[in-house]
Amino acid sequence: MKKNVVTGLLVLAFACSALAQSDAKLIRLATLEWPPFTGLLLPKEGVSNHVATTVAKAAGFRLLAASFEWTKAVEKGEKSADFEGYFPEYFSQERDAACYLSQSIGTSVLGVASLKTAPVVWNKLSNLESVRLGVVDGYVNGDELDAAIKDKRQPVEVAASDAANIAKLRAKKIRAIVIDKNVLDYTLFSLGDRSSVVFSPNPLARLTLHICFKRTPAGLEMRNAFDAVLARTDIAKLETEYFQRMFSQR
Repeated sequence: MKKNVVTGLLVLAFACSALAQSDAKLIRLATLEWPPFTGLLLPKEGVSNHVATTVAKAAGFRLLAASFEWTKAVEKGEKSADFEGYFPEYFSQERDAACYLSQSIGTSVLGVASLKTAPVVWNKLSNLESVRLGVVDGYVNGDELDAAIKDKRQPVEVAASDAANIAKLRAKKIRAIVIDKNVLDYTLFSLGDRSSVVFSPNPLARLTLHICFKRTPAGLEMRNAFDAVLARTDIAKLETEYFQRMFSQR
């Protein structure tokens, strides 16, 4: 009986120790519903979450993500004591100064989408100044376009999400929107409508995606641990395999 009690105490002590270690290595990141990159109903909660979780595990961390609207996700990731950061974030000088950005966890091709029956054709950015573009509140749209928007040269209509912009486009309430190609492809795939919208062959930008860790000593330690794993991880392969599985489901 005494032996069983001692064994039970040892098992309990080990479990408590393991739990303490797990809690100490927990990373909490704010994110958003941005299929196929992130989303609670997606396989592995999205390709960006899949990559971040895979990297976190290899770096000795356990990642938990909570979803908000994008502006709230950024606010939570930067200011809330409940989070160590947020993702996925485009690289920009402003973001690089505000937090510790990880190495790339993926790529995003930004472009202009319009209806196939009324395509918006452009060769240089100034061609778009006659078109009111749908953009998402708080999103990066590429340096050139963002500068044109800031200088009031490019008229825009702000929406809360890509889904809202796509809905307005399909309802002919707006002529064109700025969107990531994978986001557009996934949304149209989910709607069973892959032919009504066209994506411009001229990309606005090819951007890398990152995790934004708080600019604290702990944030720097986490970022460095992630970067060490990312340096030996084939992110492009993980993305390709993920999308192949996803788009072959129907």
